[in-house]
Amino acid sequence: MKVMIFIGLIVFAVALATIIQQRFLQKISVNYIALVIGIAIALVPQTNILIENFNSEVFLGLIVAPLLFFEGQRTRLYSILRSWRAIVGLTVVMIVIATIVAGLGVHAFRLSLPLSFILAAVSTPTDATATESVIHGLKLPKKISFYLKDESLFNDASGIILLNMAVEWYIHKQLHVVEAIVDFLYSAGGGILLGILIAAILVFLRQASFRSKYHLASDVRMPIEVLFFLTPFIIYFIAEEIHVSGIIAVVAAGLLHNVESERSRLTNASIFYSSHQSSQLIIDILNGVVFLLLGNIIVRSMREDVFNQQTIEAILIGIILYVANLAVRLLYCRFSPSIKGKDSSKGALIFSLGGIHGAVTFALAYTLSEMSVNIADFHLILVSEIVLILLSLIVPTIAFRFILEKDKPDLDQRKEVNRVRKAMVHYALKQMNQIYLPKKIRKQLEFDLRTQMNQTSIKDFIKEVKYTVKQKELTDDQKEFRAEVYRYAFRQERNYLGKIAQQEQEYRHGFLVLYREILIAEVIFLGDEE
Repeated sequence: MKVMIFIGLIVFAVALATIIQQRFLQKISVNYIALVIGIAIALVPQTNILIENFNSEVFLGLIVAPLLFFEGQRTRLYSILRSWRAIVGLTVVMIVIATIVAGLGVHAFRLSLPLSFILAAVSTPTDATATESVIHGLKLPKKISFYLKDESLFNDASGIILLNMAVEWYIHKQLHVVEAIVDFLYSAGGGILLGILIAAILVFLRQASFRSKYHLASDVRMPIEVLFFLTPFIIYFIAEEIHVSGIIAVVAAGLLHNVESERSRLTNASIFYSSHQSSQLIIDILNGVVFLLLGNIIVRSMREDVFNQQTIEAILIGIILYVANLAVRLLYCRFSPSIKGKDSSKGALIFSLGGIHGAVTFALAYTLSEMSVNIADFHLILVSEIVLILLSLIVPTIAFRFILEKDKPDLDQRKEVNRVRKAMVHYALKQMNQIYLPKKIRKQLEFDLRTQMNQTSIKDFIKEVKYTVKQKELTDDQKEFRAEVYRYAFRQERNYLGKIAQQEQEYRHGFLVLYREILIAEVIFLGDEE
């Protein structure tokens, strides 16, 4: 029961964050609102006790793994293969350099080298989810965005291997570089091979189901979709069980699934569409959960903290970690011709600031509690990484306002789309007035079309409900006639959008949303009896 309450609470809190953002704080990323709600939950004892203790293994397997899988599914494998040298440079060479520089910088605080390199290794992974938060309402250069996203997909494995090497050094007082290199090749290479192998088997099974004589049966849909959504969990836990990188495995599987989706969208369009919509919902929920738990953990980690000399040192170490990572990213990008773009200085600055730390950094820090790291050092690591994460969120949120171009505000786009929506519905109503319709069907149609414009009140809805309850069931012929009338009305709406589409290129995304809504409405009336 406690687990059910915990899941219900965090999902409700994420939904509440979305409502608050859409209604009142449209200029602020929903992830920041989820972060604040997570802090608020932790500050109230009655709600804080409902949140389960943080478990890094569960967090990585149940939240980070599916997020990276779906992120990989939205990335073209061709782009990865074409840029593999640059990606290896970012996720291996740059990460190693950043770890060395940050580790030596922290060592200046008279910390042992092993502990310094543990701190440095934990600070290396970046978070694509967090990056989207700091660029809310701004335009990120396409090339920089591509490399930031790909870096965050693949650099977790490097951070984990470097962390394991540093922990071995910390515990056994010996540094095994060759073993670490072998472990990295086994972990990353094994993760790629395992992810591709399992994904290929699952894709084959799914495609075989599509091509069977039962592929149009409604019963075949459920097992196919269940198999799809279980894929990241299956792959991650199998990979971890044989000690290869589960993170790399789910990313590789996601990339392969992207290839499948590009070439099988029409094999069974309804399954493809529902899977896409469901995966987007899961992404939105998990993104919010990451930030909500982040806020909760920050408060829990700092609650019992006494502001003493060690805390001050931890804060300063967090600052050093952030500056060291920032400097290495800036210089690496500045002298990397494949990444920096036309304006090398500005591109390098944007790339360096865009390396946001979040969920994986926190998860790696918490794994140290199970690795024989003493309590005082664990506390130092945790506070330092909290400072790093907060700086990596706050600094670019402010700096990007002066560096990046503003995107079309969501509020402006919504206003324009709503204006077009009203004009579209009025056009359809005008066209429908030119043909004969039975009074009852015309009344229903006008009410339903006005709901598209949000021009019906609760009173109107209650009136319609009372009217509907009193009506007899339509005959099959009447249902078919009504469906044809509605489909004709929707065609008129699509015709209107087609006429003005070229005039409104600035808000093209909004018009695609409208067009999709109309097509969905048509599908509903194509299957009216269902």
